[in-house]
Amino acid sequence: MAKRSDIVVAKVYFSDSPDGKLRPCIVLSDERYNSSGFALVAPITTSGDEYCLPIGKSDCDCDLAGGSGARFDGIAKIPLSQIRHRIGRTKDGFYWKLASKIRELIE
Repeated sequence: MAKRSDIVVAKVYFSDSPDGKLRPCIVLSDERYNSSGFALVAPITTSGDEYCLPIGKSDCDCDLAGGSGARFDGIAKIPLSQIRHRIGRTKDGFYWKLASKIRELIE
């Protein structure tokens, strides 16, 4: 089961790709929510802007492409079946910084 702060590879859908793309994502939701068969995720991308929180080697325990960032304006609810595998985990500090960015965006 996916756990909060996990970095997973999952099929996510974007407006420019109706077929979906395999992307690394950060699991935002807790295990109780995930037990429903779904997870809330923030996709990780290499193209950044003001809505993309940079994620570096010190922020997680896996290797991501240089210039990667978590899109806090692209949160998606996905079925757990779309998660292919886990590749790592974010550090607590990064997870809570990302949660703070999401909160700032919606307040």
